[in-house]
Amino acid sequence: MLLLLVKCALSMLFVGQIYGEDEHYLSNVVQLTSPTMGFEKAGESYFSPDEKKIIFQAVPKGESTYQMYVMDLDERIPKMVSTGKGACTCGNFRPDGQKIIFASSHEDPNPSEPVKAIPGKYKWDLTPYMNIYEANFDGSSLKALTYGPAYHAECAYSPDGTEIVYASNVDEDMNLFIMSSDGSNSRRITYGSSCYNGGPFFSPNGKYVIFRADRDEPDYLQIYMIDTDGTNEKRLTTNADVNWAPYWHPNGKVVAFTTSIHGHHRYEIYLLNIETGVQTRLTHNPSFDGLPVFNRDGTKIMWTSQRTPDRSCQVFMADFTMPLELIN
Repeated sequence: MLLLLVKCALSMLFVGQIYGEDEHYLSNVVQLTSPTMGFEKAGESYFSPDEKKIIFQAVPKGESTYQMYVMDLDERIPKMVSTGKGACTCGNFRPDGQKIIFASSHEDPNPSEPVKAIPGKYKWDLTPYMNIYEANFDGSSLKALTYGPAYHAECAYSPDGTEIVYASNVDEDMNLFIMSSDGSNSRRITYGSSCYNGGPFFSPNGKYVIFRADRDEPDYLQIYMIDTDGTNEKRLTTNADVNWAPYWHPNGKVVAFTTSIHGHHRYEIYLLNIETGVQTRLTHNPSFDGLPVFNRDGTKIMWTSQRTPDRSCQVFMADFTMPLELIN
């Protein structure tokens, strides 16, 4: 079980722009989701290949677990694409724009009652019977890609869409696997023992995987990268904080990640050049900012933030400018 101290409460509608005066690399900040859409909270969003839609997870009003939604960025009308049962997470678009994937526990034969959230904390459970599913954009033609009572989630496509990297505790310890996009030919690429390895993403050239792991102390995650054949693992962060949700910039040299370096009460997004080791702070907000993702050419960033009037988690998007010190 991974416990991260991330505050996510209820919220009200916000219209306009919210950004810190020190957020020099962000402009035209807009809020994409709100409670008026029927959500208690929303987050972890990803762009479609044509950047006209996003997929994200949100907790419906009166419920306690996430469901998966797809939303056209022009219409701003979210549509549930999961079944409405169980818990969901980690949605993503196939690079050819024809399918989506997400993880869901809706086929658990003995679902337990959801644990009531503790105010001020975000609890990440390795939910039993969490499996990866493929579907059309509207949720139809749902097809299981993994099976069984283990946790299979945190899934993302390779750049060419032929493979999916994901995290699973099918062998008891939480490790990373890569499978063909139809669910076949699964292979393990990390061999951590008594620790968590998760949150993986393929590099833009498809040669590497970036991920998070708590090898030194439970829950105190660091960022790592590894070749897709499981060799040449490299640690990218070394501190006494929680570092998670890494995501590649399209240039393949810079990654954005979430860190507690300023305290668990205000997770912030940092940028890291994996070749030089130079880090730059991106967000400056006295609450939570995390789960960053870039669009295809790296000119926009989307993330989850509490910069709402009542500090609820919602999805935000902004134009992005690469800091000069990260360009080499």
